[in-house]
Amino acid sequence: MTRSPLAIAAAVAALTTTVALSGCASATPPAETASTPVAVAPIDSAPAAPTDGLSASFHTAFDLADRRARAIAYWLQCVPTIARLRADGSFGPAARAPRGIYCQRTDDGVPIGVVYDVDSAFSAVRRVQARRLDTRAAFTEPLDTALLLRAVKLARDVSAQVSPQWAQRKRPFSVVPIATANAATEAWVIPRATKARSVVTGGDVGYAAPASGRTPTLIEDRTATWTQLNLAPTGSVRLYSSTREVPAVSDLVTARYYAELGRPVTVSTPAVISELSSGFDAATGSRIVWKHAPAQR
Repeated sequence: MTRSPLAIAAAVAALTTTVALSGCASATPPAETASTPVAVAPIDSAPAAPTDGLSASFHTAFDLADRRARAIAYWLQCVPTIARLRADGSFGPAARAPRGIYCQRTDDGVPIGVVYDVDSAFSAVRRVQARRLDTRAAFTEPLDTALLLRAVKLARDVSAQVSPQWAQRKRPFSVVPIATANAATEAWVIPRATKARSVVTGGDVGYAAPASGRTPTLIEDRTATWTQLNLAPTGSVRLYSSTREVPAVSDLVTARYYAELGRPVTVSTPAVISELSSGFDAATGSRIVWKHAPAQR
């Protein structure tokens, strides 16, 4: 059985303390499969010019949500990869290797996995080591450890803030930090399914923090839209997002995961039908592309 990226992140959380902070546990995860390659597109590309009759504002908003989804999908692929490398001794003896995990891409798109330790006050990081995920070689260029520290602190703070409510509802989750423009950071609460062969639509929550490190601001709260659906083991995947036009970030993360597995994926809102299928996006280098069409009224 193939595991979703959220189920994989849950399994990793049981093995190591990572920045992809996880909420309450749930059903027993399926059996392990081969590692998913880190091959999502960078998040700094521009959307294609509209040719589908939809507005430029829709494409701009969709592109922003999809950039977030690509960054989150990359993180959920990267974390278990780095956990396995650490367990195999790639960062020194496993018992003494740094415990934190952080994933990023360089400005030119190179995927990087980082391990580190952080003090209890989240004021400093130490023993930072990095590896390229495309070659498994050590990464020797400078790392922005200040940005890393802000991101992991934001993820820690967001997890502490949402955990009581999500634990009360018995809903597992992962908190994923992502870097944005001007050295700001965001942290997204991404729901996980409570049983195998299921997906959760909606339910995501987003927080943002400026480079100054001030109190994080809530930028999106779809907690009330959390819906768990059964998923067929094969064939096409159809997700119905609770949003009016642009799908929820969590829905786009799920869509990208199953499209990478070769399954045709469609995400529908009341206004727009968006299909993710094989192709090539010259602007992002992605092997899968979105095609949009107005929903039939």
